[in-house]
Amino acid sequence: MELRQLEYFCNVGMFENFTRAAQVLHVSQPSVTKAIKSLELELQLTLIDRSQKRISLTEEGKIFLKHAQKIMQDVEEARQDMQQFKIQRENVIKFGLPPMVEAYLFPNFFIKFTAAYPNIALDIQEFGDSIEIQQKLKDGVLDFGIIMTPIDVKQSLSINLLSDEYSLCLPKSHYLLKRKEITFGDLRNEKFILQQIGTYQHQKVCECCAKCGYSPNILLCTSQLKTIKQLVINAAGISILPNFVLRSETDFAYRALTPPIKFNVSLAWGKSKELPANYHSFVDFVKSSFTIQ
Repeated sequence: MELRQLEYFCNVGMFENFTRAAQVLHVSQPSVTKAIKSLELELQLTLIDRSQKRISLTEEGKIFLKHAQKIMQDVEEARQDMQQFKIQRENVIKFGLPPMVEAYLFPNFFIKFTAAYPNIALDIQEFGDSIEIQQKLKDGVLDFGIIMTPIDVKQSLSINLLSDEYSLCLPKSHYLLKRKEITFGDLRNEKFILQQIGTYQHQKVCECCAKCGYSPNILLCTSQLKTIKQLVINAAGISILPNFVLRSETDFAYRALTPPIKFNVSLAWGKSKELPANYHSFVDFVKSSFTIQ
């Protein structure tokens, strides 16, 4: 019994179609048919009922499919484990970051990391939003990633590094600065400058506006934080940005929103079960170093 046969059988069992399975596997249909027949001959059982126009699994085939899928899952997990050791041996950690984190939280961490681990290189990749980073982790493109998520949502395969909240960014002359409390209902007639669609900031702003019965008037969506800030300074519109981005800002005003928009900054990884043991020291270092300045 070969892994190739099990892989072919899993695909045939999933699609119940030899042609479709062959297309997904990028092999010829006769190759798939031959592999399945060879498997049945070895087991001395009929796994696939070919008596009808559309093939289907026999009772024996359904049971065998569960075993085959488990074996292939174990093989993939073993491959991923070995890949983690390979990455460690090559002394490279692939790290994904959203723009805000890379610009404002990462530099301090990077300086500390290179001093503590001079023989390990960080391959830093910037992505537009947390959803994209999580997909790259799942696909094995990244080893770790920093994601921004709602504070009341528990994420698997991640640990919380810090919690923060968004503030309303306004030109210094804006009339709303005279108010003691500002809600999203007060922003109905404002022009918004946001990050791209799909980012947590964009999603949350649209959600809060919808709760107040309107859609935000979006002047511009951009990943460039300098552009967002400059447009606010020039009174072209308003924005909603994390407090960690605003600590040293003096060219425009920012105020808390009611109710507050809180979120977590978390370290996520792509393992299917748990963090590999050889990465625990790295995670501990991240937890102790990734702080708001």
